Amino acid sequence: MPIPKDLTQPLSARVHTQATSTRTSGRINCSYPFACLSRVLGALVTLLTMLALKRHYSQASADQLDWILAPTAKLLAWFTPAHPAYESGVGYADFALGIIIAPACAGVNFMIMAFGLGALCGVVKIRSISRMGIWLGISMAVAYGATIIINTLRIYVSMVLYNADIYGVWVTIERVHRLAGIGLYFSALWMLFIVFQYILRFGTLSIGAKAMGLPVWLPLCWYLAGAAGVPLANLLFQQGAPLLLEHLLTVSIIAPIVWGIAVWCHRLLSTAWHYASFPYRSFIER
Repeated sequence: MPIPKDLTQPLSARVHTQATSTRTSGRINCSYPFACLSRVLGALVTLLTMLALKRHYSQASADQLDWILAPTAKLLAWFTPAHPAYESGVGYADFALGIIIAPACAGVNFMIMAFGLGALCGVVKIRSISRMGIWLGISMAVAYGATIIINTLRIYVSMVLYNADIYGVWVTIERVHRLAGIGLYFSALWMLFIVFQYILRFGTLSIGAKAMGLPVWLPLCWYLAGAAGVPLANLLFQQGAPLLLEHLLTVSIIAPIVWGIAVWCHRLLSTAWHYASFPYRSFIER
């Protein structure tokens, strides 16, 4: 009976080989206490941070939200004809163009969703406590910067749509504004999902977990949970069931459509890049 090859090696060599294969595998083995601890702590810190931001946003005034309203107003002034000026207790306004950047336009809810999505990607892939802390900081910085950019774009799109001659009985300003917000915010969330994936794949924070891929439906479910699940209780008690039903139907229809277009475009571009780079890859392999 032949002796297995592994048993012919010394015990120390076999232990070293098993440990190396475990470290380089694509899955996080929770037999290592630090791997489980980093995931639990990362999820806990993420949840507490999201709740703290939500509580701060729900109770904050325009002056207390200046940390996000001011950069948005400056960016809007740089790239659009608007020149919002600070109005105490209101936010930033350009009354000549009818623009008011109030707390409702701060985009903090999107920032919370973006940070949570980035943190979730890290919780799945990272198994080091120190790297998890670094990744949460990166996720917050990326979410903050992306929120300012996408919120500025949303305000500019609202300016253009406000003057558009497309409104009627069913096509109201409020509905068009809601559709534009859903399309822009979810598209931005999808792009952030791809950015987070690339950072984790090519960075050094997720060593030993690069083979793990996250499902493409994750940003869709995450957005639906944030855009439909979180406002469920608020709208139910504050604005009544009819507006709640319209909001949920709009989110449930528009978000999957945008997701499907994004997935199709991503796969089309990936296929095009594969065939376009084939001659170069063949030359390199030869």
